[in-house]
Amino acid sequence: MTNYLYVHEESASLKKHVSILEKYMETHNLKVDRIIEDSISTKINWKERQIGEILRKAKAGDHIVVYEAAQLACSTSQVLEILSTASAQKVQLHFVKHAAYMKNADDLVNTQHLLDLISKIESDFISKRTTQALARRKAAGLPLGRPKGRGNKSLKLDKYKSDIKKYIALGISKASIAKLVNCHPQTLYDWLDRNNIKELAIAKESAAAKRELA
Repeated sequence: MTNYLYVHEESASLKKHVSILEKYMETHNLKVDRIIEDSISTKINWKERQIGEILRKAKAGDHIVVYEAAQLACSTSQVLEILSTASAQKVQLHFVKHAAYMKNADDLVNTQHLLDLISKIESDFISKRTTQALARRKAAGLPLGRPKGRGNKSLKLDKYKSDIKKYIALGISKASIAKLVNCHPQTLYDWLDRNNIKELAIAKESAAAKRELA
């Protein structure tokens, strides 16, 4: 069994996170076998980064400990792919910030457990995107907030399209999905109708993809 402590060098609190991770592992009687410091941007697909390499080598019973999901990838859909891969290989993935971890395949199909974890992960991404956007505007000397009288140039949910389709494929209810993307349920219903996104069609696509991988 190998225990990996995974940190991303883009983190502004790198030393603090390493200390927190080490204490977490000590508390859970996990010896630190390898410390992985990933310096490649999370905008690069996870399969092309250190986390991808670890999962290709990891064996059943191994542990990967990370501070938060936002250090593994840049979107909830990519984190779901990582969770699915780790689950298939029986690798335990720990998210220290939320004191949560996926220990086996049962956790991935446990709707409530998965929904709770996804909600926390999505909250991390929203916070990170907001903080980064504000920092960029501030650095550029631009005013913060939307200019008075200007409407949205694009629909609020457009940027979550791939995530929403992933949630639907997992069988998560529309009411729960609305909470995950931080909108009113009716807003989600209207957006789905406007984009002609049907649950049945997504279910068929998901089933077809699974058959191809089988």
